[in-house]
Amino acid sequence: MHRTRVITSIVGLVVLLSLIGWGNPLIFWVAISSATVIGLIEFYKIIQARELPVYFYPGVFLGWLFSLAALVSSLFTVSSLTDFTLTLIVVAIFLYALLSRQTLSECIPALALTVFGIFYVAWLFNHLTFLRVLPHGKRFVFYLLLIVWSGDTGAYYTGSFFGKHKLAPLISPKKTIEGALGGTAASLIASIIAKLTFLPLLSYAHALILALLMAIMAQLGDLCESMLKRAANVKDSGTLLPGHGGILDRVDGVMFAAPVLYYYAVLFLLA
Repeated sequence: MHRTRVITSIVGLVVLLSLIGWGNPLIFWVAISSATVIGLIEFYKIIQARELPVYFYPGVFLGWLFSLAALVSSLFTVSSLTDFTLTLIVVAIFLYALLSRQTLSECIPALALTVFGIFYVAWLFNHLTFLRVLPHGKRFVFYLLLIVWSGDTGAYYTGSFFGKHKLAPLISPKKTIEGALGGTAASLIASIIAKLTFLPLLSYAHALILALLMAIMAQLGDLCESMLKRAANVKDSGTLLPGHGGILDRVDGVMFAAPVLYYYAVLFLLA
């Protein structure tokens, strides 16, 4: 299993670096929108595993539409398009509920869970698109992945060798406080390396503060996704990535850290 996990990680890393390094924003968006669709499918299947109602196909389509709106609004600086799309999503879900054959008792949870899935998956993924079209966008995306995945690796090995105190035993029994601290330290080190190599616009203070915030949010993202799976009594969100599970299993931390990096960059680094 560990060997399969490593091989999948290497292949995935090569593909991602190629998409980021040589792909233009449109090609990058194709990858992000595909991940959004797969992530929504995984999320709605988690909901269905709990035998809760959800508007599966409308949710997936509207989530993809939201991803498309993020690309168009970013490339052409039409911020109102995102607001319009959000309004369209809410109205469309309500209209679908009116026309569906589900019982009235099912419509409220179906509405809530469908819209929540769009916000959880599509809206958080959209920040990767927002990041990519910023000045230094490629470098920011590289930086995001470096910080989150360095933290994941640091947490895994620190927890394996030194972990004794459970971080969240009811949600993720294998995660430890020692692992969380080790992962945070790895993210901080990775951020300093990034500042010294490919992201010189970071000051040392920004490198440390940003890495700390991203490390915390990435670990919270991991715990939140674990909470959803634990509530639905499923082990993985999917089977797309051998040794890793589904898309959501692999990028839950990235999804929570991407907004932190985007808003921090807009407010403090590019202002």
